[in-house]
Amino acid sequence: MQNEFYMVEFDWGEQHYFKDKDKAFAFLWQSYLNDSAYNNDEEMEADRNSLNENYYIDGYGSVNVRGFED
Repeated sequence: MQNEFYMVEFDWGEQHYFKDKDKAFAFLWQSYLNDSAYNNDEEMEADRNSLNENYYIDGYGSVNVRGFED
């Protein structure tokens, strides 16, 4: 049986692991907002779209899907 987990990896090397995809995405997005890495609403919207479509925020971090077998 193939299972998945989600690794949030920041560009500076810090990693966090999640069983739930939505929690991984929410964690990365909230970290980004808390860090004020964006300069304006337009940039923030572009980064949100990049996260949803490509699973990463350029210059900040990404969500990586990992598989394992039971």
